[in-house]
Amino acid sequence: MVAETLPQIVRMWKDEEYSYDGRFFSMPKRNVLPKPYTDPHPPLWVAAGSPSTFELAARQGLGVLCFAFGKPEGFIPLIEKYKKDIENCDPVGGYVNNNVMVTTQMLCLEDGGRARAIFKDLDIGYYLSLVFRYLDTFPRPPGIPEWPATIPDSTAEEIDKQIADQRIAVGDPDEVAATIQRFADTGADQLSFGMLSSSMSIDVCEEAIATFGKHVLPQFDKDPVHSTTRQRQAQIGA
Repeated sequence: MVAETLPQIVRMWKDEEYSYDGRFFSMPKRNVLPKPYTDPHPPLWVAAGSPSTFELAARQGLGVLCFAFGKPEGFIPLIEKYKKDIENCDPVGGYVNNNVMVTTQMLCLEDGGRARAIFKDLDIGYYLSLVFRYLDTFPRPPGIPEWPATIPDSTAEEIDKQIADQRIAVGDPDEVAATIQRFADTGADQLSFGMLSSSMSIDVCEEAIATFGKHVLPQFDKDPVHSTTRQRQAQIGA
């Protein structure tokens, strides 16, 4: 269904008189509005949790958005194959979005002990359980309980070990930077953060983002032009 309908979305963005009659989707003649502001259109991404989706993204020239469960190194073979395959893609859009974005948690505060204490009470296990409940195409790691059972929250000792092992971006800026470097070493192009909690105050969320932006981000994001923007400009110019 995705393979059929995604090219049609791109057509809707371009064609003022659009129509289609396919296997999974059809639409009578319409002018679909609004049209994209950017030229030719926004970057195209697909959420991926399985190797087959990585492969589909590479074939269609799409960026990949994936979620970090377990060790970051688990992404290395997927990213390596994606990077190889996308070089010979048949893009569905107006340009190739050669990007892998990994999403993980983040809580970066000046006081690492305070970050740990707040993180312990964010009901992370419940929200991760929802991910596996609704995104049922994601590979389920061993030990993940079936809904309505939920993943237990980490203890203080487990959080300390995860930080020491550079598996979660939680703690003071130096601790968070060490984890970010581990993700960068996988070959991923971008890292985004899902602040998954209804118990985290907006003040803490803003403080964490500001602290990360001040101390950690400058160590990794040294290019003022986003890679997708650079790719779009290069391919449109060509």
